[in-house]
Amino acid sequence: MEQTWKTRLEQLMRQKGFNMKSLSLKAELGETYVRDILKRGREPGVEKMRALADVLGVRLNEIMSEPYVITADGEDAPRHVPFDEDSDNGWQEGWQARLPGGSAEVDVRAGAGDGSSGQVLRLRSGGIQSGHLVTGEWVVPRAHLGVNPARVIFIPVIGTSMQPILNPSDVVAVDTTVSDIKDAEIYVIDEGDGPSVKRLRLNHDDNPRTVDIISENAAVPPKRRPAELVRVIGLVIGKWSRM
Repeated sequence: MEQTWKTRLEQLMRQKGFNMKSLSLKAELGETYVRDILKRGREPGVEKMRALADVLGVRLNEIMSEPYVITADGEDAPRHVPFDEDSDNGWQEGWQARLPGGSAEVDVRAGAGDGSSGQVLRLRSGGIQSGHLVTGEWVVPRAHLGVNPARVIFIPVIGTSMQPILNPSDVVAVDTTVSDIKDAEIYVIDEGDGPSVKRLRLNHDDNPRTVDIISENAAVPPKRRPAELVRVIGLVIGKWSRM
């Protein structure tokens, strides 16, 4: 039977000697949090899941092997506001959120140069920066993101190399404060030909160290690169899927 994050959490909880109440309290999340997400349909937030992972002594990706799905209803529902020529014209160096708690959605298919129309966000990786057109803003409650929204960018998924985890209709949330590689998590990286979304695995025994760049689609073979040549733009912390 295929494992889900719920079965993995339950297994780890038993292995470490916790029950739902004791794990919730140890993570300082209130006595019912774990029961709420496992049994009562409450959506788990990234920040709180990281707190549970810390108590259990594991990495977050050992519980949630896929990016956290951003879903909510009512006031907590993700809000996407696209920009168009009528509302956003003219060159502006740099980007500032127009909406309270807004995060930029960027077009990463090509760098933006002189003559581009709209606001431009500078993505930095490995000491190199490139400008990308801001095509809209997302507003997702910080409780769902688990990080400062100003440090998060949203990127539409292009292509099928990360299927079935990520589909072309998905949009990923990326924490741009993360630049170090932790094993088997999903990142936005730049190998010199523009940003892409891949799973990275460090080869610690190699000297110098190397990184396996992995596509979830079995038809796309993995690549091995020197770690120093893999520039991390950020860590994928969530996704929004169009139904």
